[in-house]
Amino acid sequence: MKKFYNGCYDIVFKTVLCDENNPHMLKTFLEHILKIEIDEIQFLQNELSVSDVGERKKTIDLLVKTKNKYNHIELNQSHKAYLHIRNFCFFTNLYSKNTRKGKEFDLTSEFVHIDLSYGKKDELEKRTYYVMDEDGYLYIENMKIIEYNMDRITDFWYSKNKEKIEEYKYLIMLGLDRNSLNQIAKGDKYMEEYTKKVEELNDRDAFTSWITPEEDAEMILNTEKHISYDEGKNEGIDIGMKQGKLETAKKMLEKKIPIETIIEITNLAKEQITNLIS
Repeated sequence: MKKFYNGCYDIVFKTVLCDENNPHMLKTFLEHILKIEIDEIQFLQNELSVSDVGERKKTIDLLVKTKNKYNHIELNQSHKAYLHIRNFCFFTNLYSKNTRKGKEFDLTSEFVHIDLSYGKKDELEKRTYYVMDEDGYLYIENMKIIEYNMDRITDFWYSKNKEKIEEYKYLIMLGLDRNSLNQIAKGDKYMEEYTKKVEELNDRDAFTSWITPEEDAEMILNTEKHISYDEGKNEGIDIGMKQGKLETAKKMLEKKIPIETIIEITNLAKEQITNLIS
């Protein structure tokens, strides 16, 4: 069966929801999840500049401005220990650069970082973080981080929780297969438009044939290696990399990729891979 690339894939998320020629898609999405009305939306340069020759450039998933609100969105396809640190570093970099503009500090703009995280083991579907003391006194009033547990939210669809489905439907749609996506979208013009665009992408040979399952797994693994190398050479990262290799190998086994190919890509021992076979 042909693989269906849904909205939890970075390339689909960016192509469909981050289209500057069709800001309606992102505007509606943000209004629904943030529970706000947006008059206009401005796409900003999504590559953060560097101030030191040793600093790595970073292209963030999405950076938009709505009136006096900066919205920084990261789509995390896995939940690793270093991701919170990584994302927070880029978010505070954004906060610093935009707060220091002009000859005075910007006290009116609000900065919101949004994590759409898959693979997060948590019972709560949403957490909001602030810079505050133990009594709830805010140290910084114009910054907050919202993290959505996307697996937990997607499960509301399969458990048929009607109240939660209505509340989170625009997040749920990102992680659904083709059949479920068509079901949840029925009767909602926005989701029907989103579904049509996602299906059009998947039906384009040029979009889906550029990457094989082996290449897909190898790209994920190489990305994990690159991030881990750049952001800390320590024992914790090494453990994370090993775990990432095992997770990649498991996914490749599920796709019936030959063990020899998995060994070549992951550099894992044959015994480590065969132990993953249940």
